[in-house]
Amino acid sequence: MASSSKYDFNFNKDTSRIFLIMVLGFLMYCMTITVMSGVFTYRQTSDWKSALYGKLTIEFPSNIDGVKETLTEKQQNEVMNVVQSIPGVIYVRKLKDADILKVIEPWLSSTAIPDDFPFPVLFDVSFSKDVSVDLLNLTSKLSVISSSVRIHNHANWYTSIEKICLGLFGFSMLLLILMLMTVCSTTIFITKKTLQVHKDVVKNLQLIGAKNSYISSQFRWYYFGLGLKGALLSMFLSGASICSITYFMKAELLSYVNLQYALVCIAVPFLVVLLVMITSRSSVAYFLSREG
Repeated sequence: MASSSKYDFNFNKDTSRIFLIMVLGFLMYCMTITVMSGVFTYRQTSDWKSALYGKLTIEFPSNIDGVKETLTEKQQNEVMNVVQSIPGVIYVRKLKDADILKVIEPWLSSTAIPDDFPFPVLFDVSFSKDVSVDLLNLTSKLSVISSSVRIHNHANWYTSIEKICLGLFGFSMLLLILMLMTVCSTTIFITKKTLQVHKDVVKNLQLIGAKNSYISSQFRWYYFGLGLKGALLSMFLSGASICSITYFMKAELLSYVNLQYALVCIAVPFLVVLLVMITSRSSVAYFLSREG
């Protein structure tokens, strides 16, 4: 009897193999893009969380009459002392006009800002993420210095962004599960059709004593080859997508982020190929056991 490394079936006459390679390659590519989207969403969410949690901005708007600063030097020092007295505060600093200009510059386009533009007085506050700051109490203390005080809690901005990102991440994982189910169902369907095409060979092998495990192992390695070709197609398309996105974003091609995406491009097809092997072998064993 032929060894398990050689086929007793003439798989070359299966017209569905090209179709299966294309379908598997496309599904692997879609799953790779889905996983990369999930990784990107998770990274962005983590970056926003690190950047926004534990941050406050204290604002004293400029007067309507055009006075450049609403607070005197003495009042600014008082604000610094009040904020620094709060437990958990790591640092507090007053933003310079140049720092404020850098923040609003992307929205100004070519608009020139006059020299006497009344910038607000802004204080950047960083505090420990384990500490909950009583904003009402802080506002009441700062209102004694100036009634126009406004406190912006950046964590409130992040909460809405986090919900959107988690929703997108959950949707991408749902798509991934649906595509995995599509891979399994497609493999089962094609396996059944292939068995029907080679039913005479299967019966002959069974007559000479071949076990179902031997027959199913041949299908497993056959579908491993098809899955491997689909994986190569997927990795080619994924690599082209990464290069295209990197080019249009004018980013660096050889970067740590692209390395992560490259690993995803390899890992996802590899796992799908394993899934195809397991599904095809189990399907053949199941269909043969029913006929037996």
